[in-house]
Amino acid sequence: MLLLDRIMFSRGIVPERPGIAFGGTVSEDPTALAQTLSLYQQAQAVSVDTKVRMLHPEWDEDAVQAEVSLILTETGAAVPDPMQIGDLM
Repeated sequence: MLLLDRIMFSRGIVPERPGIAFGGTVSEDPTALAQTLSLYQQAQAVSVDTKVRMLHPEWDEDAVQAEVSLILTETGAAVPDPMQIGDLM
C-alpha cells in the first residue's frame, strides 16, 4: 500500500518490507488443557502423575513426584498398600 501511495501520489514515502519474528513455541490454551484433564479424570483414564506431567511439562522428575505426593496427601488418596500392612504385623 505504501508503494502504491508513493507511485500514485508522489509522496516521499520509502516503503520497506516488514520484519516478522515468531516466538519459539505456541502454548496450549489453558482452558482446553484443563477441560482435557477433567475429562480424563472423569473417565478415570489418567493417573495423577500423568496429569501433573501434562500440566507442567517443563518440571523435572523430583518436582513432579513432589507434586504428586502433595496431591495424593491432600485428597486423602495416599493410603498404605494393604498388601504391605500384613507384613508389618
